[in-house]
Amino acid sequence: MRVSDTLRAAIAGWFLAATVLASAGTGVFAGAGDKNPDGAQDALRNFDRAMLSILRRGQAELTARTRPVMLIARDVTVVTKDGEKSYPRDGRGYDELKTVSHVLLGIIGAVTPWPTDAAGKARVKTEFTVIKTEIGTFLSAIDDLDLPAETIARQRGMLRMADMFVDRALSAENLTRADVSKAINDMRPVWAANMRDAARTELEALHRAVSSARDDLSEDEWRRIYVVSHGGPDVRAVNVVRLYLQRVMPGKMDAGQVLFAVDTHGKDNMIGYAGYVRMQRIVGAWAFGDPKRMEVDLLGYEAGAILDEIIPAPEPEEAYLE
Repeated sequence: MRVSDTLRAAIAGWFLAATVLASAGTGVFAGAGDKNPDGAQDALRNFDRAMLSILRRGQAELTARTRPVMLIARDVTVVTKDGEKSYPRDGRGYDELKTVSHVLLGIIGAVTPWPTDAAGKARVKTEFTVIKTEIGTFLSAIDDLDLPAETIARQRGMLRMADMFVDRALSAENLTRADVSKAINDMRPVWAANMRDAARTELEALHRAVSSARDDLSEDEWRRIYVVSHGGPDVRAVNVVRLYLQRVMPGKMDAGQVLFAVDTHGKDNMIGYAGYVRMQRIVGAWAFGDPKRMEVDLLGYEAGAILDEIIPAPEPEEAYLE
């Protein structure tokens, strides 16, 4: 047996033992309370801390060697062993188009939760008063936005529709869900167009930045580069950046060189995430012969059989017996 095979088998054996112990829970230690003094627990924690510290030091060294790396955040930044360079991905109107459409969010927020008593109705009127005030203030300055005149006219029309709805809502005895739905649908052509235009602006700006960065890299650097994009937890599969990267670098997507760091922000943290993923793949490769194994709960494969043992089956419903 090769040394690597021996080490892999040893690590796999350790993981299996840890899995069995964790799965058995307190049953493993039944009747052994007097053999489990505080000193042993302290030693256990110190041992764990030491082992994980070694792992983290290895991960830190791996992270430092993860070069080059492309970070996609507000700008596109490429970090190499020689330094870093940023490529702007600003697009005219992107923030403005998204922000004006947030009047929709204000209306939805004002009626959520739906008012069913006097206190709730008073809260809704208070929020609608705020919306009306903010619309008036914004309309007085909207012509100064760096947008084409026809786009500004479109935004003004949507805000005036929202303002008229708010007036009706403030004077109505009983606001209905149908009233709110109609207002949202009346504004739909504008905010839907805003979404489409904002997406185009973002894609064009992102493509310019990534293309410029690609042109500045050698073939070898491009082959080795990791791409890390940040993003929120609720936007995963259908995401502008993900869809773009799938189209322009499918090979890197398939090779696992494109990473999505959910809720991870800042250059060092995003590079650190690349190092973390690479370390997890190395652990999986050594321990299980599968670089992707650590993407799954280590105890997950054991859970099904154990649940069969500890969770009694309920009486089946009649429909299942026919």
